[in-house]
Amino acid sequence: MAHGIFEKQGILKPSAMKTVAERRFEDAAALRKTEEHARANGVAYLVGFVIEILLKAKLVEKFPAIARTPRHAVKDDQRKVWSLIWRRHDLDDMLAHLSELQAFLIRKSEREGYNYYEDLKKVCITWTIQARYSSRTMLMVEATELLERVRKLKESLK
Repeated sequence: MAHGIFEKQGILKPSAMKTVAERRFEDAAALRKTEEHARANGVAYLVGFVIEILLKAKLVEKFPAIARTPRHAVKDDQRKVWSLIWRRHDLDDMLAHLSELQAFLIRKSEREGYNYYEDLKKVCITWTIQARYSSRTMLMVEATELLERVRKLKESLK
């Protein structure tokens, strides 16, 4: 019987997802503070996970009925979005379903002179859940750059 954090979650609530994303970001920042290169992969994985959670929250906001649909009742035309919310970890594909977010980030980039959309696109294209299985080690300087990129992005994704 699962308890605590391992209990199966019911309906995903975007507000709760945003709280979880903030906690995972804080976890990544705490790992960064160790300055140990051996923790760099953990930093990079967690900040990518932050983006995944925030994009999934956006999908749940945009497609609440699909998010609430049980797996066995998902219609063919809903299957891809349902899978992105509940099963898949493809950030680039999630972003492709969020044209309003893309437009918002492009407008914000033009207004503020910082390219939020391009930064998000870079994270979405490069981050993969497969990183958790990698035996390669990222340098902490690279992980720090990714952490700072996500720090700038996360508020725009909430």
